[in-house]
Amino acid sequence: MTATDVLTMLRAATGDPAAVGGRLTDRLAHAHDASHFALVPRAVVTPRTAAEVGRVCGAARDAGLPLAFRSGGTSLSGQAGTDGVLLDVRRHFRDIEVLDDGARVRVGPGATVRQVNARLVRFGRKLGPDPASEVACTVGGVVANNSSGMACGTRANSYATWSRSSSCSPPGPCSTAR
Repeated sequence: MTATDVLTMLRAATGDPAAVGGRLTDRLAHAHDASHFALVPRAVVTPRTAAEVGRVCGAARDAGLPLAFRSGGTSLSGQAGTDGVLLDVRRHFRDIEVLDDGARVRVGPGATVRQVNARLVRFGRKLGPDPASEVACTVGGVVANNSSGMACGTRANSYATWSRSSSCSPPGPCSTAR
């Protein structure tokens, strides 16, 4: 499948030609995360809706191309890159909904950890993972990488804290909202 065919297929999946970056400058700008790995994607897609995400995933599958999600791009191990289709969810998936007086929170994958914690502070809560890059890392990346942080270690990583209510021991900065 040619590069033009791939771009045409992805543009049809989004319904918005502007949502698909195929220029070399677009692709090179997304060729690396915070790691030392460099993979130049064949296309960078910025979907607006969950339905578009589903259609892009189907188009990548039909084209036989790998697909990776990009949230904050702060990965130190190269998980936010691909030489296939890069699906960037930072721009349009940033909703934050605080529920049950801060006991739960519903968050889009593009919201940063700092943005979520700023919403939870009035309830005396914060997310359990505390990665050093909280200003840039997104919830989607934190969950995908099972991030934790220096103050929480592996006990309060994202899998442990978002599957049940927990906090660091001793009680401190990692009181968890689910």
